[in-house]
Amino acid sequence: MPAPIVLRNLSPAPKKVSSPPAGEPVIATREDLRDGSRGTAKGSVPQGVIFTESFDDIPDWHSGLPENDTGASPAGLPDRVQRAATHTFIPGWYSCYQDPRFAPSMGYPNHRETISILAADSDKTRNGTGKCYVGSRDSYDDGNGTWNSDSSLMRHLPAGYDQLYVEFWLKFSPEWLTASGRSKLFRIVAWNGEPSEYDYFGGGNGGPALMWGWVASQYGIRDNLSFRGGPYGENYTMTDADVSGLPRSLTGLGDLPMNWTQDMVGMAPGGATPQVPDKVNGGFISDDLNQIVTHDQVFGSTYNKVAFFVKMNSAPDVKDGVCKQWFNDERIFSNEQIAWVGPTSQPMPKWNDVAIGGNDFFSERPNNEAYQDWYAIDDIVCSTDIPAGLE
Repeated sequence: MPAPIVLRNLSPAPKKVSSPPAGEPVIATREDLRDGSRGTAKGSVPQGVIFTESFDDIPDWHSGLPENDTGASPAGLPDRVQRAATHTFIPGWYSCYQDPRFAPSMGYPNHRETISILAADSDKTRNGTGKCYVGSRDSYDDGNGTWNSDSSLMRHLPAGYDQLYVEFWLKFSPEWLTASGRSKLFRIVAWNGEPSEYDYFGGGNGGPALMWGWVASQYGIRDNLSFRGGPYGENYTMTDADVSGLPRSLTGLGDLPMNWTQDMVGMAPGGATPQVPDKVNGGFISDDLNQIVTHDQVFGSTYNKVAFFVKMNSAPDVKDGVCKQWFNDERIFSNEQIAWVGPTSQPMPKWNDVAIGGNDFFSERPNNEAYQDWYAIDDIVCSTDIPAGLE
């Protein structure tokens, strides 16, 4: 089991550092930015960078702090929705949604809260020092198909953008169970600014949205992209009529559960097939397009870089919106025929929310085991531009 989280005696806030002199950027080059380093060397700031996050300078924090019980739901526990404006929160971030099953705040002292950023987790970071975001996954079945262990952390971008590029580094715990389950890990959303920022579906406050998650079944793991339409609750469900040129049909509300073989053929630049290293057998996963791909083949036990680019369509119901995805700088998905915004009389929305984490459909172990594993996210970069070399 993971080490217990101490609910008190959090480390003090980091010492404030004065801003660098004019003309001396925090990040020197695009290469510095993409490899996760953070320096003050002179140079030009990469064009279009909106924010970066290494978590290293954030005071110790987790989603189960007793002082974050302000009387909102759920009663007597840390609030399900916590915001920078009203709670003890993470500098630079807007809000989180957390709903643990097994956590110290729920009476399980040897477990983790669903979200934690702690110096004690330096061994989980990308470089073995500093801090990172750690999301926990709880195995639980209530008989109603409920998604558990919500752990979404959101960054709001008030200006809004027609296009966004976001990259981050992701690692799964060594004991991550891989037989089945679904875990949401990332999303980019257009939000209308009304409460709540976590109110989706038809008639909700978010849309369009791109969501990405980990999915596994007897057919192996899937690279699961979820397309949701807009604006702001209108046209929320997306179908093949809204996106042309996909490797398989959308399911559910607009999900694309791609396999790591046939579905990725032709997705690399120039119509090539992506070369994703096989971390178990050597070579590339595309060397055998008929195999069932396992979690260890793709993710192994190390950090992997995951990146996305989205561009809003030019006008309502016009299929010229864009979505691209990279895995360790290898492009594995590309589509430029998306009607993110369907027929509407509203103005075209902007991408203005980036969120890591999510919730889990996961019941691989009996409830009485209170099983929990984790994933870590580090070194996030958000920009309006695709970094040089990826295309």
